[in-house]
Amino acid sequence: MQGDTYLLARRYHLLERLGEGGAGTVWRARDTVLNREVAVKQVRVPPQLTPGQRARFADRAIHEARTAGRLRDPAIVMIHDVVLEGDQPWIIMDLVDGRSLEQAIREYGPLPPQSVARIGLSVLSALQVAHSHGMVHQDVKPGNILLDADGSAMLTDFGIAVTMGGRGDHYGSAGSPGYMAPERLNDEPSGPASDLWSLGASLYTAVEGRPPFERPNPAALAAAVLLHDPPPPVRAGRELGGLLRAMLAKDPAARPTAGQVRQTLEHVASGRAGAASGWRRAWWLVPVLVAAVVLLGAGGWYGWTALNRGEPGRYATAPDPCRLLTDAQAKEVLGGATRAERSREGECQWLLRLGSQMKGKLTVRVWTERPDGSRGGPEVAARRFGLERTGRQAAAGSVFREQVGEVRDVPGVGEAAFAQTRFEYYVTSRSSGRADTTVLLRDSNLIAEVVWRREDVTAALAADEKNAVTATAMVSGALRG
Repeated sequence: MQGDTYLLARRYHLLERLGEGGAGTVWRARDTVLNREVAVKQVRVPPQLTPGQRARFADRAIHEARTAGRLRDPAIVMIHDVVLEGDQPWIIMDLVDGRSLEQAIREYGPLPPQSVARIGLSVLSALQVAHSHGMVHQDVKPGNILLDADGSAMLTDFGIAVTMGGRGDHYGSAGSPGYMAPERLNDEPSGPASDLWSLGASLYTAVEGRPPFERPNPAALAAAVLLHDPPPPVRAGRELGGLLRAMLAKDPAARPTAGQVRQTLEHVASGRAGAASGWRRAWWLVPVLVAAVVLLGAGGWYGWTALNRGEPGRYATAPDPCRLLTDAQAKEVLGGATRAERSREGECQWLLRLGSQMKGKLTVRVWTERPDGSRGGPEVAARRFGLERTGRQAAAGSVFREQVGEVRDVPGVGEAAFAQTRFEYYVTSRSSGRADTTVLLRDSNLIAEVVWRREDVTAALAADEKNAVTATAMVSGALRG
């Protein structure tokens, strides 16, 4: 379809394609009656449907778009009209200038926690209005969160919203797997908790600069959402990080309520109010300011980076993590027989099972850093290692069901290493849970992460850190061997 030659419903002149996703294509258009620009969404109709199914799909899309059109909130992009041409539904919405949160993250990297909290409050307001009208959004993601020039946020794409308790899109065209709650992937009823899960995943992406369940293909992504915990947030800080982990709970009943989410976001957003206000208006200037500091900095710094920016480091590629520990060494740490299992690229696991239950798990992840033009590989790795240490230390404390220990340096292992222990109660218990000790190791341009987990325990123990450090020392020896 050529946007400059198509007139929809004898009224909306399609001008250009603005974006495309699983639920449809969005166009910039001109309303020839009111002489103004609008956004027009061409709802994606699954191609495999029979004529009768296509008609029912269109009827349902029109009904739900009209229902969503009754929602009113400053953070909601308003729906003005629904058009049906043949069996193709089109939704007419306000056109909002500005970039999406997805574009902002891609262009500028992670956002400061206070800015993320402010964005979260706006989106939460929109969701609460929808939920009060018995609607769930179904597709909360960074691409559907629009940022104005002053940093304020709006939620768009209510066109696929459904009535509360529904099972969403029966034809599988709605939603983005990495931001769909586990119950939606299991085709279970949607509710407010499903939208809050998606909001948590979106805010995690904003503050960490990467999605919580990043995987190479849709099948692996869906499996990660259903079966795995996201990596602990390292840039969010203790309070926001704890909230995000709680919002991403697999069980909808275990997630915080909208009121609890609002209370935490308001507290994070209000911290250091003057600085937060500045971030809100101009956080995208950070790369420029950083560049200015570098250019105006001491000549010694410039000379050091100029001389070392091309150094790749000791490791041309990341080694196979399954070869960094033998099964005998893993047995020594775990206390029982086990064998290496490659869980995903760059990661290997050794499991200790008692019958069908998993009692312990040892995970090794490795990756390398590359020169970035101004810094060599070892310096990039050192900077990443320092950021990880600072971020994880900020997460120390107790939030919801989780207790996070202080970061402790581990001498004599690699060029630098630190350990941190976490304990989290199970959703259904206040007496047992899981204990994790993570050790992060840096050697030249390589970073290795070793995680020692025990399941169905009452508390973290000093022995947990000892076992994790022992395993990390073995990994370090293999790297240098």
